[in-house]
Amino acid sequence: MEDIRKTYLHVLETLLAFHRDLLSVLEREADAMVKHDVAAIEKTAREEGPLVESIRAAEQKRQKTLLRMSQEFGRDLKRANLAEIANACGGDYSARMLGLRAELREVAEEMARKNRLKTLLCEQSLSHVKTMLRFLTGSAESGLYTPYGTLEEKARKVILDQRV
Repeated sequence: MEDIRKTYLHVLETLLAFHRDLLSVLEREADAMVKHDVAAIEKTAREEGPLVESIRAAEQKRQKTLLRMSQEFGRDLKRANLAEIANACGGDYSARMLGLRAELREVAEEMARKNRLKTLLCEQSLSHVKTMLRFLTGSAESGLYTPYGTLEEKARKVILDQRV
């Protein structure tokens, strides 16, 4: 039984490390967006994919390990949260799992903040692009896409035509 608890702790530590790496990439991506550094944005986007896949694989291993723990403990832990799992493990394992739980929560909250920032930066950049297109076309009705994804009707001839 002790071996499965060690395995579960190791998987949690691995997940935390991957999430921290992803947070670092998100921070660099946000910085690149502020600086309008397209090459750096593309680089961070390429780095995100493998990290997300690593997190997915580690999460699958966590679920398999949790299933084995459920069998060994004789209770269903599949829908249990980390605090309940830590309580089921008891002793030093419980304290270590609760510590990892707190760290994972902090990383998740920081990732949510970074994603909100990225959303705002993207919206600001898109607004700038739309403004520039309207300026170049000389009309508010210039064949731009609406918020609903439909193409606006062109009111008059445009200098620059936008196509997707």
